[in-house]
Amino acid sequence: MSRMNRLFPLRILILFAWAAQASETPVYEKTVKPFFQEHCFKCHDERKQKGDLRLDTLPADFAGAKTSEHWADILDQLNSGEMPPKKEPRPKAQEAAVVVDWITAQLAEAESARLSVAERVSFHKLTRDEYVNTIRDLLGVTYDARDTTGMSEDPDWLGFERIGSVLSLAPSHVEKYIAAAESALDEALAVHPQPKHQLIHWSPYEMRPKWGGLRKFYEELGITNKVRLSIVPNNNADGNPGSSTKLEIPATGDYILRVKLSGLRASGERPPRLDIHETTLDRTLLTRDVDAPEDQPVTLETRVHLPAGHRLIRITNDVPGPEPTARLSRDHNSVAFVGVKTRLPWQLKLTGDDYQPICSFLLIDSVEWEGPMVESWPTSAHQRIFGEGSKDTAQARDIVTRFATRAFRRPARSDEVDRYTQLFDEELKGGKTFEASVRTALLAILCSKDFLYLIEGRPDTMTTRLTDFELASRLSYFLWSTRPDDQLLALAAEGKLHEPTTLRSEVHRLLQDPRAATFAEAFPRQWLQLRRVGMFAPDKTLYPDYDSNLQDCMIRETTSYFGEVLTHHLSLREFLDSDWTMLNERLAGFYGIAGVSGEAFRRVALKPEDHRGGLLTQAAVLSLTSDGMRHRPVHRGKWLAESILGKPVPPPPANVPAIKTVQATQPKTSLREKLAAHLEDANCAACHRKIDPLGIAFENYDAIGRWRVVEAVADGSGANPRVDASGELPDGRTFGNPGEFKHLLLEDSDKFAAAFTEKLATFALRRMMTYADRADLQRITAQSKADGYQLAGLIETFVTSDLFQKR
Repeated sequence: MSRMNRLFPLRILILFAWAAQASETPVYEKTVKPFFQEHCFKCHDERKQKGDLRLDTLPADFAGAKTSEHWADILDQLNSGEMPPKKEPRPKAQEAAVVVDWITAQLAEAESARLSVAERVSFHKLTRDEYVNTIRDLLGVTYDARDTTGMSEDPDWLGFERIGSVLSLAPSHVEKYIAAAESALDEALAVHPQPKHQLIHWSPYEMRPKWGGLRKFYEELGITNKVRLSIVPNNNADGNPGSSTKLEIPATGDYILRVKLSGLRASGERPPRLDIHETTLDRTLLTRDVDAPEDQPVTLETRVHLPAGHRLIRITNDVPGPEPTARLSRDHNSVAFVGVKTRLPWQLKLTGDDYQPICSFLLIDSVEWEGPMVESWPTSAHQRIFGEGSKDTAQARDIVTRFATRAFRRPARSDEVDRYTQLFDEELKGGKTFEASVRTALLAILCSKDFLYLIEGRPDTMTTRLTDFELASRLSYFLWSTRPDDQLLALAAEGKLHEPTTLRSEVHRLLQDPRAATFAEAFPRQWLQLRRVGMFAPDKTLYPDYDSNLQDCMIRETTSYFGEVLTHHLSLREFLDSDWTMLNERLAGFYGIAGVSGEAFRRVALKPEDHRGGLLTQAAVLSLTSDGMRHRPVHRGKWLAESILGKPVPPPPANVPAIKTVQATQPKTSLREKLAAHLEDANCAACHRKIDPLGIAFENYDAIGRWRVVEAVADGSGANPRVDASGELPDGRTFGNPGEFKHLLLEDSDKFAAAFTEKLATFALRRMMTYADRADLQRITAQSKADGYQLAGLIETFVTSDLFQKR
C-alpha cells in the first residue's frame, strides 16, 4: 500500500470529524437549512434541479473540494442577489446575512483544514529570511537573499509567509540554493588564497570626474584638499541624474563603508539625507540623516556585504527638491566647491546673504571601502569545521558528522554520514584536495531537504507530539527565525527540553536574547500584512511629502511599537489604544508632533490632540489599504475584521458598480456618502453593515494616515465636506470618532486576545488553525487573561501548551 494511500483515510477522517461538528451547529439547523427550504428548494430539490444544482441533498460538511465549490457558487449567488430570482419573494437582509456569514466561515474552516492535515512527516521549508539567518549562524557569513540575484520572495497566505503548505520548491529555487550554498562556503572556508585586504578611497575628484582636469589648477592655488562635493536635494553625487560610480570589489565579503561629510540644514526643512545605493543589486548600503556644520564634518561607518565584481554605486541627497534634470537643480561641474563663502556669483546658490542654507545640502569629503574584513586566516569557520587532523577519510567522516548534526538541527544518522562521506571519497579520488573534497560534501548537506526544511514526524509511525529536537527547532524558528543554539540542542539531547520548567526558562532566555528582535519585526509584519504598505505608491501630486524614507519610518513605528510591548511586558490592550507611540523626527513631523529630534525611534507620550495611540491609528496600518489616490473605508474595515477581530469576510459579488463620479455642477460629496449606495441594496447591505463601520471609524485619516477634519474632494463644486467618523456596530453600540471606536474595541479585548492568539499560533506552527485547535486556543487565551494579557506571558503560556508541542 503506497504512502499516499495509507495517509488518505486519515485525511478523510480528520476532515469529516471536523465536518460532523460543523454540520451539527445550531446555526445550520435553526437558520441555514430553513432558509434554503423557504427560498431555494423550490427550484433545487428532488423534483427540479435548475443549473444542475440540488440543495436538499448537498452535504453540509465542506470536506470535499467539489462540495466546497458548490457552496462557493451558492455564496456568490447570494452575494450578487441573483438568487433567489427577482420574481420570487426576497429574503430579509438579516436572514441572508446569517447564511452568508455561515457559508463564509465554513469555507474558511474547510480550507484551513485542508492546509493543516497532519501527515506522518511534515515538511516546512525555511523562508528566505530564515535561510539567511541559518547560514549566518552556521557559517558566519551573509547571503543577501533579497538582492535581485538572490531568492524569490516568499508567497504569503493572509500575510503569513511561513505556511508550510504554501511554500513550494521549484527547479529554479534549487538552482538558487546551490548557488547560495557555494557562495557561502567559498566565503567561509579557506579553500582559495587569502583575499587581499584593500582600502579604496574616493575623493571628490573620483566622484565627479569632470573636476579631474582642474586638479593641477587647484594644486597651484593650494586648495586641493579643501575641495568638497556638494549634493543638492533630489540629486546625486556627480550631478548627472541616474548615473553611478563604478566600484571594483576584488573578493566577496564584508566591507567597511566609511563616509566623511557635513550636512547643512535649511531653516524649517528636513536635514539632508545621505543615501548610498548599489544599483545592480538594487540594495541600499547606507541611508542616514546628516546634520553637521560645514566646519565640523562627521564620519559615518557601516559594515556591508558585497559580492565580487563590478558594483555600481549611486550617492544621493534623498530629500525633496527640484526635478534633478533641471539646470537650476545642479551644481556647475566646471568649478569645485570649496566653501559657502567662496561661491562664485554665477554658481548654484546654496545659501542666502547671511550664508545660511536655503536648501538642505550635503558636503562630502571622502568615501572609503575597506575590506574584505577577514579577522583571521584560515577563517574562524574553517578552523571550527576542519580542526586538526590527519586529512583522511576518518577525519572527513568526523567533519561531516559534526556539520550535518548542526545543519540538520538533530544528530546525523549513520546512513546519512555514509552517503556524504562517500561523496568526499569520490571527489578525493578525482584529484581534488582534502579541503575541496570536504567542501563538496558540505555543499550537498546544505542542499539537502533536511537542511532546507524543518521536518517533523517519522515515516514509520504516526506520532502526535514533537521530539525534543523538533521542539528545539520549532521554538528557535518561532522566536529567532534561525537554528537552535547549542544550549537548546543540548537540552534536547538530554531529553529535558519538553519539561515545563525547562521550557519556560528557555522561552524567557530566548526572548532576552538580541535575536528575538527578528520575531518582534517578522511577526507584526506578517500579522498586520505590512508588506502591502506602499504596494500602490501614493500619487506624488496628492501626497508630495510621501517618500521611501517616510514609508520605512511608518513601518518601523509599528514594528518598534510591537517590540516595546514585548520587551516591557505590556498588555495586548496596548495594541488597541495607548497614550504613547514610537517616533523619530521624520515621522513625528509628519504627524505634527513637536519635540522629537533625530533619526532613532523612541517612546513618545501622546496628547489627545495628537489623535494617535495603539496600532490602528499608525500611518503604516492606515495606508496599507489605500490605492495610492484615496483612502478606502471598505478595505480598512475588511482588514480590521480579518487581522484584528479574526473574522473572515465574504468575497464581494462580481461586477460591483464603480463609485459614481460627481458632476462638476453638483456639490462635493464625501466618499462615505458615495458608499452609502451599498446600503440601499439589500444584498450588499448585509455585509457592508458589518464591514463599513470598522473602516468609517477612521475617516479622519487620509490615504497615507494624516489627520484631517475636512475631506479633499476633486469632483463637484463648493466646499469640501467635513469628515464624519461616527457609526454604529451590528450590536447597536455607537461611536462618534476614532477614540470612541477604540474604546469599544477595548470593551471587546477578550475577543481581540482570542484572535491575536490564533494569529500567533498560525505564525509559530506554520499552518492554519482548524476547528480541532479551538479548545487549545481558548485555554491559552483564558490562562493569559489572568496576567492582563501580557504579550510576553502569552508567548510563554502558548509555548508550554499542548498545542505548541504537538504536531
